Amino acid sequence: MNSLIMLSFFSGASIPGSILVAAYFYYIRKEHRLKLNLLTALFIALSLRCSKSFLCYTLGMPEVGMSLGYLGLATIGPLLWLYLKYFDKTGIQNLLYNDYLHFLPAILGSSAILVFGRDFAIDLYFYTNYILLAYVVIVWSKIYLLNNENKNALGKWNMLLLGSITALCGIFLFQYHTDHLYYYTIGAALASITFYLLLFFAIKTPILFPVIRKKVNINPKVVEKVCHAIDADKIYRRPSLTLDQFSRELDCPSYQVSNAIKEKYQKSFSELINYMRIKDVVQELSNENKGYNKIEGLAYSAGFNTPSTFYAAFKKVTGMNPTEYQKKHFVK
Repeated sequence: MNSLIMLSFFSGASIPGSILVAAYFYYIRKEHRLKLNLLTALFIALSLRCSKSFLCYTLGMPEVGMSLGYLGLATIGPLLWLYLKYFDKTGIQNLLYNDYLHFLPAILGSSAILVFGRDFAIDLYFYTNYILLAYVVIVWSKIYLLNNENKNALGKWNMLLLGSITALCGIFLFQYHTDHLYYYTIGAALASITFYLLLFFAIKTPILFPVIRKKVNINPKVVEKVCHAIDADKIYRRPSLTLDQFSRELDCPSYQVSNAIKEKYQKSFSELINYMRIKDVVQELSNENKGYNKIEGLAYSAGFNTPSTFYAAFKKVTGMNPTEYQKKHFVK
């Protein structure tokens, strides 16, 4: 009896987790809708399979529990495969018609269990576990081929996802090859722990879905003003220049100036100012007869207020201090 209670506990523990992760993917993560929908469905399928014993024994719904558990088991493999298939297809928003055929056995089997009962379900579960194993092997082979072409194609999250599902597949097979309730309960506990570890990393990790940023409309007149002020007027030489001061000088809103700088120079305002100042210093260092005692004077002329900020900016831009840079590039 104790083993049965523990089995029901571990089996039912995945239910709130699946609700949590489904809500996270559906309401919080908005980008790349197809991949998120597949990932959400995959977690729900895992939860249905893991919660089978809870539905059967605790809630007293053996046929419904076996049917829903089978629906989850039979869709894990197809969902895993389709998730991998469309992982790097950012332009596709819907599955192809042929993709839905993968789910036909799950629907038919789940319906048949409601009609033919528990004994039929046990045999069906047994063979479907090996079908899941076949999907897992196919996905591993697909990953191996992708990794040979591009080692960064999948990332750590996808490897963790596949590794966890492989472990769950092994647990499910173990459960159906043991007749002892104690070992079956251990399998349910391990499955529940694996499931929640996967949930933890799913919420903690960005899941390698880059955020799709809306394209900002850039005013070409603002870009022209910014370029003239930087390249012709060399406004960056003014000490303590801020974005607000720069924007007032151009008579443009600061957000438009900031967007124009990012569009034209691919830098933030402060990065651009320091970069242009260092560029001026480097140009002066290339002249002959510019000794070490002149370097700080060059820094002040370029717009730096203190030697410390100059040296920090110089090293960030060039990767070395001014003396090293001068010796490497200009001293013969």
